[in-house]
Amino acid sequence: MNFSQTEVDLAFNQLGEDALLDQLVDFIVTAQGGVLPGDMENGHATNEVKAESLFGVMDKTLHLLQMGFTEEEVSLAIDSFGQEAAVQELADSIFARRIASTIEQKQVKIESEFLGEQGEQETEYSTYHQRLNYYDDDDDNKRVKKAKHIFRDDRGASSSHAVNQPTPWLSGGVGSAGDGYLKEEDYEMTLGPRANVSGELAKPPFFLYGNVVNITKDAWSEISGFLSGVRPEFINSQLFSALMRREGYLHNLPTERRHVVVPKSPMTIEDAVPSTRHYWPTWDTRKHIGSVTSEVAGIEQLCEMLGKTIKDSRGLLSEEKRAQILHQCKMANLIWIGQDRLGPLQPNQMERILGYPSNHTNLFGLNPPDRIAAMKYAFQTDTIAYLLSVLKDIYPDGLRVLSIYSGVGGAEIALHRLGIPLKCVVSVEESDVNRKILKRWWAKTEQSGVLRQLNGIWKLKTDALEDLFKEFGGFDLVVGGNYSSYRGGTTVNATMGMDSSKYFEYVRVLQRVRSMQHFYK
Repeated sequence: MNFSQTEVDLAFNQLGEDALLDQLVDFIVTAQGGVLPGDMENGHATNEVKAESLFGVMDKTLHLLQMGFTEEEVSLAIDSFGQEAAVQELADSIFARRIASTIEQKQVKIESEFLGEQGEQETEYSTYHQRLNYYDDDDDNKRVKKAKHIFRDDRGASSSHAVNQPTPWLSGGVGSAGDGYLKEEDYEMTLGPRANVSGELAKPPFFLYGNVVNITKDAWSEISGFLSGVRPEFINSQLFSALMRREGYLHNLPTERRHVVVPKSPMTIEDAVPSTRHYWPTWDTRKHIGSVTSEVAGIEQLCEMLGKTIKDSRGLLSEEKRAQILHQCKMANLIWIGQDRLGPLQPNQMERILGYPSNHTNLFGLNPPDRIAAMKYAFQTDTIAYLLSVLKDIYPDGLRVLSIYSGVGGAEIALHRLGIPLKCVVSVEESDVNRKILKRWWAKTEQSGVLRQLNGIWKLKTDALEDLFKEFGGFDLVVGGNYSSYRGGTTVNATMGMDSSKYFEYVRVLQRVRSMQHFYK
């Protein structure tokens, strides 16, 4: 509404604490125009129309505040979508923004130092390879510090890989909320050959880096610049599963002759949890979940409160109450488990939606919230399998895989589901829990290849890679994704929306692998 505290206080002082909302709005609006209510006559139609319009905005604001949104969120939504937008549209926009930022970063530490320190000298490097060499084999502390120089330097780099060059795939402007996020149409699947993946870049070893966190187009430009300007391919996992999540992939894989993996994962919530169809109300139109959220604080109390609200309505829920319930369901991934009863998605149900084997994360001593947290940034295996499916014809005898930030093994499971033998997998994963999950899956599926697990990317220095090359003869695929711990935490750079130092390490290792591959042919 943009009313100042002084204006609100004046309205209450003049009209009293028991004044009606429309009286308060009318007073403030007319006072802004230099006319007080007592001075208004029939000729002040413009002020009356303005007051009526702003009353509608105030009414929407109150509705949204009662639904649990903050004043800042409501104000930003109204500024972005206009005063005429419906309450449900505004609520959905706030929810989408939360999914894109708040949920993904709620339990993480923002490394503001990555934004750069004033007065610190920035050194320019002429080529992409020089920037990578700058921090390859130093000790951990030096490597992190120098990675910050790389990140800042890349904006002003003079090489052909500088990220400030025009990028056609970024055309189309910012998201509708005006926050720099990509529009829906910018996430459409990129089919057919991509012009900027050709020559040496298109040759093996293949690489793929997947990001399932919603980041800005500028951040995509940043990370694309570190991979020779490869254009990201955007896919909505809704095309392959009951998870509606916008994902981006940087890769040099062929795009011809792709195919979906079978059997497919559930395409809707009802497919994943068939029992819900008996209790799902017609006014709840959800077919997909919007994220993998591990927020469980007060979840039982929330479900009880929502159930009581439904029962008390005796089947006559208002539009406002329905909107409130749907908002809570989306935020906490609640489903209908009984008549007028809601409950959170269980780990085995989330595993089905993500395309993982039943009880994949069911380690002894790991409670349900931690199992969900382990899958927070995990690949949806049908989605990544679609991209990796081209490798089956290229490597019919099997793949040698370097898996960086393996998580719970999404890429490995996708390759296994495609029927591609795994000759060897060198897995880099810091979480002890995630390593145990992958190791148990490897044994249960009786893989014939070799699984080598490393507990940190820092172990993959040049000499270690040379030893791995001598042992396995190189790698056919270097795959990586969002770094996370088993609790779903990650260290996020405020500019990129992701862990930039971990991403730089992925690029460093990939560059070493591709350059070393020539000596082991």
